[in-house]
Amino acid sequence: MCVPAEHEEPAAGRPAEIGSVTLRKVTLRLIPFLFLLYIVAWLDRVNVGFAALQMNSDLRFSSAAFGFGSGVFFLGYCLFEVPSNLVLHRVGARRWISRIMISWGAISVAMLFVRTTHTFYVLRFLLGAAEAGFFPGVVYYLSHWYPDGQRARAIAAFMTAVPVSGLIGGPLSGALLTLNGLFGVAGWQWLFLMEGVPAILLGVIVLIYLTDRPETADWLSSAEKDWLVSRLAAERSSRHGALPIGIFAALMNPTIWQLGIIFLFAAIGFYGYSFWAPLVVKSLTGSSDVNVGIILGAISAATIILMALNSAHSDRTDERPWHVAVPLLVMAAGFFGCPLLSEPKLAVLSLALIPIGHCAGYGPFWSMPSRFLAGAPAAAGIALVVTIANVGGFIGPTIIGAMKDRFGTDGPAFMLLGGCAIVA
Repeated sequence: MCVPAEHEEPAAGRPAEIGSVTLRKVTLRLIPFLFLLYIVAWLDRVNVGFAALQMNSDLRFSSAAFGFGSGVFFLGYCLFEVPSNLVLHRVGARRWISRIMISWGAISVAMLFVRTTHTFYVLRFLLGAAEAGFFPGVVYYLSHWYPDGQRARAIAAFMTAVPVSGLIGGPLSGALLTLNGLFGVAGWQWLFLMEGVPAILLGVIVLIYLTDRPETADWLSSAEKDWLVSRLAAERSSRHGALPIGIFAALMNPTIWQLGIIFLFAAIGFYGYSFWAPLVVKSLTGSSDVNVGIILGAISAATIILMALNSAHSDRTDERPWHVAVPLLVMAAGFFGCPLLSEPKLAVLSLALIPIGHCAGYGPFWSMPSRFLAGAPAAAGIALVVTIANVGGFIGPTIIGAMKDRFGTDGPAFMLLGGCAIVA
């Protein structure tokens, strides 16, 4: 659709038209850029899974060591999640997201110097600490730009970056691994270097491009700013009991803890998949590193479609819980099917159900906290949900690594992770 010139004033007295034009401008301005940032964030978080195709043998890492190192990222992430989001609320998204991206990009590049398990553990922990606050910060940031009825789709559009990072990052990471030996640098080192530098560059661009709040958006007309500010203010005032809740009360809110625990069990499985999928696909198919990336890219393409459809239906029906629960059951089916199916092609198809199920519930799930919290309590509450959930990011990869060393196969770990998805 054509976007009107930014200086044009929408016709007065037609709030529906003003609202439509305003939200279209907001979406075109924010979502593609935030989407790009999250692609880079996700690549730097999980590219260690592709690096493992070469790094584990080069550095003689056991499955347990790799699993622990992959998961320890989330210990740093969890420790700094809530404080980071509270700082973002105080200083603004523009400055704080810029800081987050530049620091995590630098640490991601430093991963190319890993030589021992201890260095691996330390840098993964620091990477998590540096990235802490990015995702909940963006979710909180979007609550300042989208009314309730459009928020799930906006969050889903932003979070589609997770499967898109697989669509792009899978083939890209596989290709970077083919640079093995160029200028005496290993393929996995090229991967960390080439996927870390963009975060630093984008961190600088964030300072120039992002706008903290609608009130200061010079790319919206006066009528559009007035409509958006008044609409969001009316929604906040209509949430009985939302504004009086303080930060501590928000952190103790039972619903916040329920949401966090639900996503904790889901994240145990999903992050186990995210870090181990390249190794699992390679063992099932015997494919080259490049073809492993292509297979995972195809899985990500299917995930994108189902994610968009589920979030759009959730917004249309204004229903959230079932639009989260059903996808998580699909995820559980994927975990159970992958080790039980003897035909490799069917096992890979079953494996695909894991990200499809998990990611399809993103938009409906993350639109829920801001329905009953606002302001600093919302920032703290969203960050706490992410913190609780990301404990699963440590548990999942660690479980797979330890159980694979013990049993010699992924099967028992996948059955356990499938059970976690059912509990979620």
